Amino acid sequence: MADLISSLLRFGYYYSMLTGVLNFEIDWPTGRALITRRVSIYAAVVNVISICSLPWLCGTQVIDSLWPQTEHLHEYLYVAILGGRVLCVCVTLVTRWSHRQRFMRLVNAFQRLTQQKPRVRRMWRRGIISKVLSAFLIDFLQTIVLLQRIYEKLTVALVLTVLVVHILSVLVNLIMSHYYFGLLNIYAHYVLLNLELRSVLAEVRLLEFECRKGVFAIQCCALADRLEAIAATQSQLQKLLQILTSCFGLQTVLITISYYMANVGMIYLAFCELTGDIRLDWNVTNLVLLSFNFVCYFADIYISVKIMYSLQDAHAEMLGLLSESTILAPGLDRRLASVFDSFQLQLAWNPLRFSVLGLYNIEKSKAVTLASSVVTSSLVLIQNDFKNSYLY
Repeated sequence: MADLISSLLRFGYYYSMLTGVLNFEIDWPTGRALITRRVSIYAAVVNVISICSLPWLCGTQVIDSLWPQTEHLHEYLYVAILGGRVLCVCVTLVTRWSHRQRFMRLVNAFQRLTQQKPRVRRMWRRGIISKVLSAFLIDFLQTIVLLQRIYEKLTVALVLTVLVVHILSVLVNLIMSHYYFGLLNIYAHYVLLNLELRSVLAEVRLLEFECRKGVFAIQCCALADRLEAIAATQSQLQKLLQILTSCFGLQTVLITISYYMANVGMIYLAFCELTGDIRLDWNVTNLVLLSFNFVCYFADIYISVKIMYSLQDAHAEMLGLLSESTILAPGLDRRLASVFDSFQLQLAWNPLRFSVLGLYNIEKSKAVTLASSVVTSSLVLIQNDFKNSYLY
């Protein structure tokens, strides 16, 4: 299993370099990020080609090939979604150069933490496999659906269009995968810290029944040192999270808008297909592949969003564990009690937040609000169709 995870990480790394999303090199034996001339020149060339060629997608006739009626609203939604993704990719490729040093510091910091706690690698397995599988299925199924729709009138221009759509989807998934892996790394270290904190609390409870001897003082001092190490690691993880969210802030806004419009468009398109307002004339195979693609699409969104809430839950669990220190017997050790208090003050002074450019915080309540807004917007579009049905 470890070889599989290592192979997936290597594949994602080389794929990111091939597409120009990464503009620095990682030395695999040491895990350190390095700036090399060959990678910088290659990434610069690929980025220039991508930024110049991706906007060409908005002027192609792929929409006419996918749907025969180009006057309906869902075509315009599809064009807007593609335009948002093009903008997201272009912004990401540009900001990767301005934030290159910060990304390299993130990679090096995560590598040092992993070397200190190799156990964290075992906690990546499920997250990495699920993310890679969902991203691969989305890209594969989307490309198959497009090729089946334009197979009968296949031309060189349409093949190039499908290729650009595929590359665009791959780039967006790679951007989100980098952000996801950074959050997964922080979450795994948080889980290990909570396990260590539980162990410290269990040993502190045992000290309540110990006699006040020299060994007792040594044990309290050792537990205080362990607790200080946990607090220092937590503070480092929170700083890394702030850097990570800052680097991906603008991309998060653009992808959130794109996902919002895509979800509204999917609901609206499904309703129009069921009511017969739009005749896509797709065969059973196309509809099955499209339905499976929708399932994979929503699963990928769920995986990407769940890691944020899992990290928030791990942080809340740490706060709950520290609150148990108040029910311990008083007078154990002054230094140990002082470390507990300072750790609680550290978490209270700097709470964990997913701030997106200072505009809003990603919270569970926001997700429910966003989901209800998607449904409301879809209903508005559907009601607008009913209101103007006499025009068709």
